[in-house]
Amino acid sequence: MTRSELPRAMPRSIPTGTIPLIAVEGTAYDCGRHYAEIVMEKYPGFREYLDMAYYWRDLPHPEKQLVEKRAPHLLDLYRGLLEVAGPPGGGSATSPGGRCTSLGLSGSVTLDGQPISGQTKDTPLDRVPRYIVLRMRIEDAPTILVLAYPGEVMGYGMWSTGMTIFRNTLFSKAASTEGLSWVVFGLLALAAHSVHEAADLAMQYGCRGSGNLFLSDGSGESLSIEMNIGGVSILPQKDGILTHANHPEGEETRPYEAYPFKGAKEDSVYRMHGLWRLLDAERGRLTPQKVLMLLADHTMYPGGTCKHFSEDGAQTTAVVIAEPTQGRLHVVRGQPCCNWPVTYTL
Repeated sequence: MTRSELPRAMPRSIPTGTIPLIAVEGTAYDCGRHYAEIVMEKYPGFREYLDMAYYWRDLPHPEKQLVEKRAPHLLDLYRGLLEVAGPPGGGSATSPGGRCTSLGLSGSVTLDGQPISGQTKDTPLDRVPRYIVLRMRIEDAPTILVLAYPGEVMGYGMWSTGMTIFRNTLFSKAASTEGLSWVVFGLLALAAHSVHEAADLAMQYGCRGSGNLFLSDGSGESLSIEMNIGGVSILPQKDGILTHANHPEGEETRPYEAYPFKGAKEDSVYRMHGLWRLLDAERGRLTPQKVLMLLADHTMYPGGTCKHFSEDGAQTTAVVIAEPTQGRLHVVRGQPCCNWPVTYTL
């Protein structure tokens, strides 16, 4: 569909609203059980992420050793979750991968000197009613605050460690089949003390799958960790700003790029590098509110960063902006140009 073919007025495809909060607290085991109970009651038949969690029932030995060393509460959390959820039960189908754009800003480029990170989520519309905000206040362990799907733990957001995680589909020919599960790696990264500690973990053990994990820490450092059949590539910040979309740019991963439809690379390149330029132009003046305005960019409308149409049916269905040192997560349901954010706190 070209711009001339678009109707003069496009109705909002995502009605104004807020994403529901699921809040649990207690021991890690109790949090897992309570979370699963809420999901099974409020989202009956949606088992996509509950079924994926069954992987934790019998973690491969190297992964279990790492979790026991770095984040042992996760084993108790998943034990509680799986006791309630039970074995995989089917009943839901996975939607196509998203087309998301992530960003990380150091304090050197923000107005108040505090880091900011976040992303858009570009997905099919059927994902919107499934979004939740998950807050887990776990005894003797970090607090979790993320946008997620029912039953998911990693999500998109932050831990009270100061670490944040966002992620992007990576247009690639094939996925890596060696290394840590990307979910296990992502959760261990959130339990780390810095993005460099997380990057060392990725380089030492590798990551299975295809995608980009976008990590930031409380000091304002950000890294993109790309993975596909080529291996793992680490992309650093440039002058305090890092952005990423859906095409691989790392030395090991770039040779294996593959695009699902015509124009996918052009759109991804604009979202990644166009957003970097917009952020750079506001260097020293960036706030969460200003970042949200820049994520509403319509330069490539109806595609681009604030997406209203895509050949594969994806559009911007949520936006997440994290202030990890302030303990705040700002979440928009739908396009950032159409709906107001709601702020959730650790």
